[in-house]
Amino acid sequence: MYTGKKLGNAIKSAIELKGVRKADVARAFGIKPPSVTSWIQTGRVDKTHIDKLVSYFADVVQPEHFGIGSFETNEILFNGYKVPLLSWIDATKQLDKNALTESNIIWVPTLRKPGNHAFALEVKGDSMEPEFTAGDRIIVDPEQSVKDGCFVIVRENDNEAMFKQYVSEGSYHYLKPLNNRYPIIKMSDNFYICGVVIEKFKIYV
Repeated sequence: MYTGKKLGNAIKSAIELKGVRKADVARAFGIKPPSVTSWIQTGRVDKTHIDKLVSYFADVVQPEHFGIGSFETNEILFNGYKVPLLSWIDATKQLDKNALTESNIIWVPTLRKPGNHAFALEVKGDSMEPEFTAGDRIIVDPEQSVKDGCFVIVRENDNEAMFKQYVSEGSYHYLKPLNNRYPIIKMSDNFYICGVVIEKFKIYV
């Protein structure tokens, strides 16, 4: 893997290709924007964030962009962690992994150890474009704390779950689609957050 300024330049170009801001990257990695600036300037990235560099920018660059070879990539991706791929209807239910077997479920690999009730969903529609497109597989963890700006799976009453960004403004809470062609939804007591999206797994073919 690259180090120093070479890694910093690779991160900078990946951010530009993805069309996101440093603040967006910081939010995705759970750090503050100045830390992203430091990555670019110094190329010093904590080892705990290396695997996510690969997954977060996977839609615009290959691992080689960061100087990561195939052996290193395999070591990152194939760590044995996996979660079941659920339907959007099943996403509203409490997941019992004991009821799942290899024969009746599709398993999706994850880059880090998931929570006991974590699961995967396949993105539908275009309401969360450009960050998430139809066919992307997202990893959802019901045990993660909900924070302003995070991505959530939520349902209203007994309806099918939906995928939105959670926005908190004082005592008011909203569900925001990233595609501005769709309306922002004001939350009420009828809404229940099923889990927080912690990772994206990109499928190309």
